[in-house]
Amino acid sequence: MVFTTIFSCQETKKEKTVTKITEPTISNNSETSSAPKESLTPNEVEVHHGIALFESGLKAADANNMPLAFKNFLAASKEGHDYAQFNLAIMYEQGLGVIKNEKEAFYWYDKSALQGNSAAQFNLAVCYENGLGTKVDFMKANEWYRKASVQGDGLAIGNLGMLYIRGQGVQENKVAGVALLLVSTSIDNSPENQAKNNISATRGLTTEMITEAQTLSTEMGNATNLLLPLDQYLERSQNSTKKH
Repeated sequence: MVFTTIFSCQETKKEKTVTKITEPTISNNSETSSAPKESLTPNEVEVHHGIALFESGLKAADANNMPLAFKNFLAASKEGHDYAQFNLAIMYEQGLGVIKNEKEAFYWYDKSALQGNSAAQFNLAVCYENGLGTKVDFMKANEWYRKASVQGDGLAIGNLGMLYIRGQGVQENKVAGVALLLVSTSIDNSPENQAKNNISATRGLTTEMITEAQTLSTEMGNATNLLLPLDQYLERSQNSTKKH
């Protein structure tokens, strides 16, 4: 399967973020072999059923039949389909085909995020940061922004940077924050990304801090896992502070 992403803007209490609606383009991978197929295991049957329900949900959404889309996404979500769980959360959050329910949205974002869906991880972090369907918990927001950031989500990287700039759930570190915002701008140049504006709005930056942030952002951009140079920098920074 090849997945593409459709974006719709959502304003949070802090800075602009987005809610992502994922719509997959299903490739036709039908088997051409004439050999008889082996019988599917119960788990494989469940997976195939979940995919079929998810595709039905997409077709209903394309036809603007949101109640039917909700019904199919809900059924697919119960089968464990992570993209269906994500879209179900979107529908609960925005009141599409169902009464708006932020707690249910949070529940299904969490289900999808635990399966590694980066878009759900991002939205789950937004929920924790802004208290949508749950209590505000900046440490949890940091945790889930990190998970989405490792998967290359530019918006998550930017929001992670803002946590460091504001010192929410983490020790304030404007160099690390600006470095993350710089990486965010290089990955995601969509209008929804406010990283450039957030860099401009950050007060108290010296020339030395900006240079240090640029160096760190380059290191993160070249790393397989951008969190490794970030965490190494934070450890050095903390050790330096302790010595003083």
